[in-house]
Amino acid sequence: MRCRVYSSLLLAMAISLFSATAPATHETNESYDGTINSLRWLESPITVAEVLIRNEQGGRIALSRFRGQIVLLNLWASWCKPCAMELPALDRLQQRLGGDDFIVVAVSLDSDPELARQMFADLSIESMAFYSETAEQLAKNFPVDVLPTNLLIDRDSRVMGLLRASLNWDDSESENLINRLIAGVSAATLRAEKAQKPQTE
Repeated sequence: MRCRVYSSLLLAMAISLFSATAPATHETNESYDGTINSLRWLESPITVAEVLIRNEQGGRIALSRFRGQIVLLNLWASWCKPCAMELPALDRLQQRLGGDDFIVVAVSLDSDPELARQMFADLSIESMAFYSETAEQLAKNFPVDVLPTNLLIDRDSRVMGLLRASLNWDDSESENLINRLIAGVSAATLRAEKAQKPQTE
């Protein structure tokens, strides 16, 4: 499930997705079957180490802070129902697998971060740290016209996988994928495996 962002500001920003700095553009026929198999592996990973996000205290940190870890970057907003449904599973994923090798970084795009903080409280999010950033800033590097957007970032701070939809991160296939990435399986290998799978309608 996913939410489309239709405000005039974000539609204008969506144009920036076609710039060289954006890690991916929206494909009109983007497939989604509700599983991790819908994740799209990028042929050329894009470095995003210097992308800035705000932490709980409001200070900006760079994604390079997480260099050395596999990062699941989740872009969400409090008004997005699929986002709200996905956050507890992401929190449990962080609780199960989070550590030196893996981290879930959920970044709210709410214009008022207090709304996002309240949702964290309402959903009893305990294992994930709170991050936020404006859609205007993140649109310089990531697609933000569909939420949630999930991006997998390798240990060198490069986006390697993209899914513009929510997932059940409690699913064993999702957890198995994260464990394979932690173990060192490359995005190229996973892309090749996906290409070999029969396509279903």
